[in-house]
Amino acid sequence: MAIRSREELTLADLFAHTLGNLIALTGSEQSRVLPTPAQILSAPDNEVHMSPALFRLVQLVLLPEVLGANSGAVLYAAAKRFSRSLELRSIHDLKSWFATMMLGELEVELDEEKVLVKLAKCMTCHRLPATGSALCDFERGLVDGVLERITGADVITKETLCWGLGDTVCQFEAYNSDTDGYVYAEDGSQREVQRRLLSGLADQSDIALENLRLVTDHRYAETRDSLTGMYNFRHLRELAALELARARRHERTVAFVMLDIDGFAKVNEAVGEAGGDEVLRQWAEKLRALLRECDLTCRYGADEFLLVLPETGDAQADLVLGRLHAGFGEMLCAAGGRSFTLGASAGVATFPDDGAIVEELVAKATTTMYVAKSRGEGQIGFYSPPGLPPD
Repeated sequence: MAIRSREELTLADLFAHTLGNLIALTGSEQSRVLPTPAQILSAPDNEVHMSPALFRLVQLVLLPEVLGANSGAVLYAAAKRFSRSLELRSIHDLKSWFATMMLGELEVELDEEKVLVKLAKCMTCHRLPATGSALCDFERGLVDGVLERITGADVITKETLCWGLGDTVCQFEAYNSDTDGYVYAEDGSQREVQRRLLSGLADQSDIALENLRLVTDHRYAETRDSLTGMYNFRHLRELAALELARARRHERTVAFVMLDIDGFAKVNEAVGEAGGDEVLRQWAEKLRALLRECDLTCRYGADEFLLVLPETGDAQADLVLGRLHAGFGEMLCAAGGRSFTLGASAGVATFPDDGAIVEELVAKATTTMYVAKSRGEGQIGFYSPPGLPPD
């Protein structure tokens, strides 16, 4: 039974899907940006060297380790797809490109009845010991893809001669029919076996990717406040302990700041709980935008927020809070058809002068915040030991 071009592409689709999942399982959050074929091929000639030994190692050793016995069929399908990006529009262009890329000396005979391709000094197998099987899947895929573009018909050739079979030249051929295009009538590939294998890999990678997503979602729910997306206190406490250990080792300061939004009860009275939640989300987003990436933030209570500011003493914390007050004074939080400008009162406790552990510093920052808030809205307090007036 003849193998159709669309069936080869189905295998390539499955393989691409599986690889996409595997990349997602092991990749970072940042997408990897790859160069286009045009960018690669535009590099100066003296910067591009393809060792025949390296080419053979990748094609005949490395890829079979990854793809197993199906490497030939998958490599053929991939090369056929890749050929579309080469923009080769004639047989002359194809021959010149093969020569430029040192893939071999190509001759093509094409008419209404048959395709006959001869490739001398094939990059894949020229001068290698005969293996008893055809090896030129990559070159054949390139040729078939370009010929399909030229003829507008399906072109799927088969190796009838190959250095790997003990011949002196590699040869691909196919025959035309009214319905199939140039398709070799006795292609020996077992496409159903290949499809089952790749489908199984795709299914397994789907399951693995879904499991990773569930673990990630669970981890996010464990560490984040559901309303604002900020850290919850349990997770921030772990991160803050690491910051204190780093500060202790390098003799640095860390400021703990407790913020309480002024007048937030009036927001809930005016627009209800749902409107209040929307205002909180907007306020928290503005807070994050005004801080450094290294600063830690968490929603500590209903309208209380804890900041941990690495390498920050009282003087720097005062500047940070001045910037926050100015930023909040310029911001309107909107909900339920109403707009609100909300400031905050703040209490600051600093490592190492005011405490040595997270819980102690948080407690002192909280107490200081309430003392500052008792003096009016928008007040800032710095921790002072008992018996001394607060700053």
